[in-house]
Amino acid sequence: MAAKSKGQPIGGRWIPETCSAADLAVLLGMGGRSVDRWIQRGVFVRAAGRGRFETLASIQAYADDLRSKAAGQASSTGKLLADERAETEQVDREIKKLKLAQIRGEVLTLEEVTESWTAFASTVKAAVLSIPGRLRSELPHMTAHDGETARRIAREVLNELADEVETVVINGDPKEITHASL
Repeated sequence: MAAKSKGQPIGGRWIPETCSAADLAVLLGMGGRSVDRWIQRGVFVRAAGRGRFETLASIQAYADDLRSKAAGQASSTGKLLADERAETEQVDREIKKLKLAQIRGEVLTLEEVTESWTAFASTVKAAVLSIPGRLRSELPHMTAHDGETARRIAREVLNELADEVETVVINGDPKEITHASL
């Protein structure tokens, strides 16, 4: 008498209780790499023995996972599809608002801001560097040493302002302004 194999009858054929990753690939019609990804995600149910999986439980888990994705319950990232759609719609709304504001002239491009601030910084620099000369014309009794001291102080003030701009505007938090140099 022939020995009865372990497994379950399905459609007149016996499905083994356990199978290898290669068997799952054949049963599910996918490549080995795809099976490996599903294994890493923990979808396939491991069985006793190295590289073995519970056949029916793994196929059912795979089908359940596909069903949940199709129903909008989860995406490939694990997030709910409804949440991902909501995030995408929010980003789309923000982009549309920015485009509308740009059309209305309510926002500036980075180039426009850079150009304006460069012109402003040049104006401030020229004004601060003109102070020593203006002092000499207003105070004729200033010595050459006094004029040099005024120039040094003007350059120090400009350097301190540059440091403040780099710290606050470029790198960080406007609350960090010390106002010490202002």
